[in-house]
Amino acid sequence: MKAYISIHDVSPDNLNEIENIISILSLKFNIKKISILVIPGLNWNQSQIHKIKTWQNNGIQIAAHGWLHKTTKIKTIYHKLHSLIISAKCAEHLSINRQDINNIVSNSYNWFIENDFQRPYLYVPPAWSLGKIKRTDLNKLNFTHFECTTGFIHNNKYRFLPLIGFEEKFLWKSLLRRFFNSFNFMLASFTGVVRIAIHPNDFNLYLKNDIEKYLNKCDEAVLLNELG
Repeated sequence: MKAYISIHDVSPDNLNEIENIISILSLKFNIKKISILVIPGLNWNQSQIHKIKTWQNNGIQIAAHGWLHKTTKIKTIYHKLHSLIISAKCAEHLSINRQDINNIVSNSYNWFIENDFQRPYLYVPPAWSLGKIKRTDLNKLNFTHFECTTGFIHNNKYRFLPLIGFEEKFLWKSLLRRFFNSFNFMLASFTGVVRIAIHPNDFNLYLKNDIEKYLNKCDEAVLLNELG
């Protein structure tokens, strides 16, 4: 089984936690192909930016993860339910229009270029929720790959990829998540690839032991751009 492994929500406040996860993946599981998802619109200083550049220069893939990773308004019933069950206040794209989403994606890309990173190819919206943006809009943006809830989009083509995650702070949600993780891993036996998403505090939450279980079931780490 191949695995695309991403570390989410990289911010100025959690770089030590991110570094620790990178070390665990590298030293304990011999995983070198890792994507880290950076929230560019936060209050970064040059020392913090330099640390991320060092990771990139050492082979870690850097991806964009929204702009602020928080929503300023929750308007629709769908967004309210999504917020209650899945995303809390993280789904930045929901309840805003196409142009505002385009602006977020463009600003995110430009931040990396302005700070002299290698060009990022991947954009992952917070909570994997692209919102009202159209595939025709994606074609006009500078990223080549866009991850979403059920897979990813590249060159206007969608590919389904099952997703496993562990970020649950409540017991009842962790039990539900465990069920869906098991189901999605079963689906991955057909796709041959599974997405494994790790958040900064996951090794301290209910499903911490499940992280190792699923990593041990995968024999090769890949990046999204290697899949098409």
